[in-house]
Amino acid sequence: MGEKLKHRLKQSQFQDLHQEAVLNLLVAASYLEGIMDRRCATFGITHQQYNILRILKGAGDSGHPCGAIAERMIHPSPDVTRRLDALEREGLVERARSTEDRRVVITRITPKGLQLLDSMAEMLQEQSETFSNRVSQADCIELSRICEQIYGNAE
Repeated sequence: MGEKLKHRLKQSQFQDLHQEAVLNLLVAASYLEGIMDRRCATFGITHQQYNILRILKGAGDSGHPCGAIAERMIHPSPDVTRRLDALEREGLVERARSTEDRRVVITRITPKGLQLLDSMAEMLQEQSETFSNRVSQADCIELSRICEQIYGNAE
């Protein structure tokens, strides 16, 4: 095992199977993230901005405050506000103060943001098909089980 990883990292051996597995997981995640970066770039956004739009689409009309968006992100980031600023400049999201608590700013996806996500759907379907052609459903179940075992209840 690990021959492709050894070649990719130009390494002849690993400390142990755990190190090899962790490195393989990181390389695979980086590979998938790179694909997502390139595909999102063709639509003028980053994959982090796509993730925010996806989160806000799921929130519906009620939207989310900045902290709730950050909690739901795949890569929690301290610069969510900066990313929201960029999305707002492009007209993909809108922000308004909460009527219940004026300290809270609620962000919602705009019709333009929803339209962008719709236009990205085919690209995402292609990416999903490429993945499903390489990884069986049984392996997906096992991979998800293993990943959840790794991060468990980590916060």
